[in-house]
Amino acid sequence: MGSCQNDANDPLPVGDGQQLTLLPSVADRNKVEVRAAGNIPFFENGNDITVQVKTSRTGSDFVSYPYTYNNGTFAEKAQGQGFFFPADQTFISELKAFWPSFENRGAVITDQRDLDQFKLANRLTAHVTEANIMPTADPVPLVFQHEQSKITFRLAGQNASGLIIKSLLFELENVNLDDGQGERQVGFWAYCEGTGTLNAEVIVPAGVVFGPGINDGKRMEIGLVKVGAEGTTDNDYEGIMYIPNSTHIELQKNHEYLVTLTPEGYDLMATISIAGFPQPDGDHVGVPFQLPVLNEETERYEISTIAQLVTVSWLLTGDLNGELQSDWSTRTFDIVNDIEVSDRIKAEGDRYLNISTLNNYKNQFSNADKVTYSDGTNVFN
Repeated sequence: MGSCQNDANDPLPVGDGQQLTLLPSVADRNKVEVRAAGNIPFFENGNDITVQVKTSRTGSDFVSYPYTYNNGTFAEKAQGQGFFFPADQTFISELKAFWPSFENRGAVITDQRDLDQFKLANRLTAHVTEANIMPTADPVPLVFQHEQSKITFRLAGQNASGLIIKSLLFELENVNLDDGQGERQVGFWAYCEGTGTLNAEVIVPAGVVFGPGINDGKRMEIGLVKVGAEGTTDNDYEGIMYIPNSTHIELQKNHEYLVTLTPEGYDLMATISIAGFPQPDGDHVGVPFQLPVLNEETERYEISTIAQLVTVSWLLTGDLNGELQSDWSTRTFDIVNDIEVSDRIKAEGDRYLNISTLNNYKNQFSNADKVTYSDGTNVFN
């Protein structure tokens, strides 16, 4: 007997169809803009993800597959381990992807001082439910979102001139590290590029409440920071970081937050002012806190910096950092040198330098004509 076979007409066995591949991109935190992974060095060759697939055949059940990144796309980690579209037009009804992969996901990383640990502290998730994914040989676009929050600490204010952040420990209450020990107080070591930087960064779990939300005019400690001059340790100082007790922010996933550290005096105790939080009542503007100096001979409080003027404008508006408005409203002030209010500060209006309040108390200021805008006009009416 003899037989022949036409390979071109043989049916494709179920399970041996087109392989699913993925073309990843990463969404910016709290922005609409999406940048393709090929344009930013986020994923590196060899990075593993876990892909969960639910198809029109599996119903409500997810099946997991190991995928690895190589030159712009994710494909099966090893031969035969990826998802293949069957030849019967089975489609994907829902897809999830997780980075790092389930095998590489451990507890939340709290010590992020090393760059590699800082990268691993981040977690990404992609979830496709809007449309069915039909059998295709082309990579399926997949947008990853950040599961956690990113907080950037920066130095600002008169006393911060020439200083950089060399180490920073950020403390949070009621944090779950996914290590089976439940919620507790946790300290996060931030990433400071090289030997120090103007902006320290830390990745923390979403859902944590930042601040007690108590309107008592006081403040609370949230960590420690070491600052100093670049290239030397001779001028290093360690200070305590504070926020006003009135702060109450629930950290959102895929959001980035900015905390401005303003050193106070020579001991570098730092008041934290907050900017960029996606709150319903709008963004908070960072306000420096620098008290004027009492001249005992004249019994007037001398103002020589824009930070002191800003602080006084808010002390005359209400209680701030333990200082009472009722005390400051009875005091008199002396502008001892020229102060120029920049166009940027002017554009913020009363959200930064509270000019309306200053004008309500203008009779308590001497030499008020020394405070001008950049065009030479007077700040006080």
